[in-house]
Amino acid sequence: MKNGFKVMDSDLHTMEPDGLWERYLEDPFKKFAPRFTRRTEHASNQPVIRIGDLEIGEMSRRPRTAVVGKDLQERAFTRHPHYAMAHARGYDAESHVQAMDIEGIDIAVIYGTRGRQVLMHDDLDPQVAAALARAHNTWTHEYCRYAPQRLKFAAQVAFHDVPSAVAEATRAVRELGAVAVIGTPNPVRGRHVHDPEMEPFWSAVEELGVPVGFHPTGHSSLRDDIARRYLDTPNGRVIGVAGRNPVELMMAFGSMAAGGVLERHPRLRCAFLEGTCGWLPWYLWRLDEAWEKFGPGSEVQISQLPSQYFFRQCFVATDADEKPLRQVVEAIGDDNIVVSTDYPHSDGLFPKAIEEFVHLEGVSEKTKAKILWDNCARLYNLLGTK
Repeated sequence: MKNGFKVMDSDLHTMEPDGLWERYLEDPFKKFAPRFTRRTEHASNQPVIRIGDLEIGEMSRRPRTAVVGKDLQERAFTRHPHYAMAHARGYDAESHVQAMDIEGIDIAVIYGTRGRQVLMHDDLDPQVAAALARAHNTWTHEYCRYAPQRLKFAAQVAFHDVPSAVAEATRAVRELGAVAVIGTPNPVRGRHVHDPEMEPFWSAVEELGVPVGFHPTGHSSLRDDIARRYLDTPNGRVIGVAGRNPVELMMAFGSMAAGGVLERHPRLRCAFLEGTCGWLPWYLWRLDEAWEKFGPGSEVQISQLPSQYFFRQCFVATDADEKPLRQVVEAIGDDNIVVSTDYPHSDGLFPKAIEEFVHLEGVSEKTKAKILWDNCARLYNLLGTK
C-alpha cells in the first residue's frame, strides 16, 4: 500500500545471477551457458555477455557508453542503502520483497534483465535461444516461490523459432504459472511480429489466456534496433535511450493493430511496457490517418481503425514520474494505463517511484487507483488477488 492505494507493479525486474544458465540449462546446451565479463569501466550490472562465439552488449563494449552506465549506477546506489545490500545479496527474492515494501508495492509482475539480454542477437542458434529461455523460466518460477502471492512472472520466449516459442509459452503458463509471456518488439532474424510465420504463436497465447508484454531490452545487439544508429555518436546513449523504447513499442503496436494480428485474435491482450505513454495519443491518431489513406489498398484488411484495437485489447505503461500522463488521460481516458517502477535498474526511481506517482499533479485520485491496481489486475487476469 502507498498513501492508501493498493499497488501492482506491471514490470519489476530480476537481476539474475551469472550462474543461472550453468545450473538450469539442459545437458546438451550447458556449453552455451552465457559468460559475463565486467571491466573496471563497466557498471557491474551491464556486463559484456558471450554465448559461444557471439558477444552481446553493444553499449558495454564501447568505452564512451560504458562510462555513462557506470556513472548512472553509482548515482543510483547513493539514493538508498538498500541498493548496496541487494547487490551484495545478488538481488535475491528476499531483497526484492524488501524493496517492494520500501516502495509500497503489494504485487509485482517480474520481467527478466539478463533473460532478455541473452536472447537479443539475431545469430543465436534457434535451439540454443529456446534453451536459454527455458532455463530462465524454470529459475524465475523458483525465485517467485519465495513469496508466490506477491511475486508473479512473465515468461521468456525466444522469437528465433516459432514452434519452440509456442512450446515454451505453453509450458511456462500451464506448468510454471507464468501470468504473461514477453514479446520482443524488434524484428528477430528479419521477422516482424505480424509476419504470417508468427500466427501459431499468437494463436497459442490467445488460447492460454495470458497477455503478451512487449518489452525492449537495452543492449542494442539485434540488427534491427533504432538505438544502433547512435552507438558511436557523441552522447549517443542519451539520444538512443530517449527514443529507442517508445519507437520500438510504437512499431510493435502498429504491427499488431494495422498488421492484422489483433483483428485475427480478438481475445489476445497486449501490454507495451517501459517506453512511457506520452507517445500514445499522437500515434493512435497518426496510425488511424495512415490507415484511412493507405489501408483500403493494402493486402491485409482489418475491420476497425488501428486505435480501436488498442482500446479493445491493449495497455500501455506510464513511468511513475511521467508528467504528460495528465494529457494522455485527457486524450484517451484511464482504462488502459498501468504503471511500473523498473526496480532494480539504475534508471528507475527507487525508492520513491510510487511516491512520485501518487503526487502527480492533474491526475485524479480515482484515476491513480485504476492505474496503480485495477488496470494491471485486468491486464494480468489477477482480478481476484487481494
